[in-house]
Amino acid sequence: MKVPDELLRKVCGILATWDPDVVEVVQFGSSVYMPEHARDLDLLVFTREMKDYGLYLDAACEVYDELGFPYNIDVIPHEVGKPLKESFAVQVRGAYRVLYGSGKHFREATEWAVAKLARELGVNPTFEEAMICIHGVEGAVSVFGRAREAKSEGERDSCVRLAFNRLFDVARIASMAYLSTKETRWGRMRRRLPKPHREVFDDVLRVLHVKYFYEGDYPRERVEEEFRGWLRKVEEYIGRLEAEAGRTP
Repeated sequence: MKVPDELLRKVCGILATWDPDVVEVVQFGSSVYMPEHARDLDLLVFTREMKDYGLYLDAACEVYDELGFPYNIDVIPHEVGKPLKESFAVQVRGAYRVLYGSGKHFREATEWAVAKLARELGVNPTFEEAMICIHGVEGAVSVFGRAREAKSEGERDSCVRLAFNRLFDVARIASMAYLSTKETRWGRMRRRLPKPHREVFDDVLRVLHVKYFYEGDYPRERVEEEFRGWLRKVEEYIGRLEAEAGRTP
């Protein structure tokens, strides 16, 4: 799903017409870092004064009707001056594009979360930290294990999706360690990876983060087998990166 810039400008214009206090519109998510697999357009809209959410839904409907927009639009309004929730801020900063405005308010709302992540990862992310994201208290294996004890299907689904996304986080941190970088933007980071590693990272991103976590489209009937398979693949990815970086004993 590659949306032409001219069409994106028109979308921003409609949003700003419905809410004259809109100062920035930021595109984020799969339509930025993997447009060929994206199914919708995620927009973070900064406004000086938050309106009823129905207004933004109506604006999206006008986009569909007036522009014949062929994709689903998910509009997330946010009031200027307020920080975004930490997990969401880190997610958005992973891949974004400022479509309307300077991006100043977006940076102010997210930089604190990115700085906190950098502090938690230390001077540079390490392969050890990647492994903690697999086998630590809140690692992928532990989170997946909670799915077996879930009291509802909704809780089970949440745990499974989060466990798959933890494996994506593992690959992301290991890639950062390999590159000796704090760069959190996946698009920039993946371009620096040598081709064989980039292909694995792309696969992990497309399947684990987009399809399984973001869309919830994982195989229900053999989910444990699927998780174990991806666990082995991600652990092997860490091993290859670490060996190539000359950091194995």
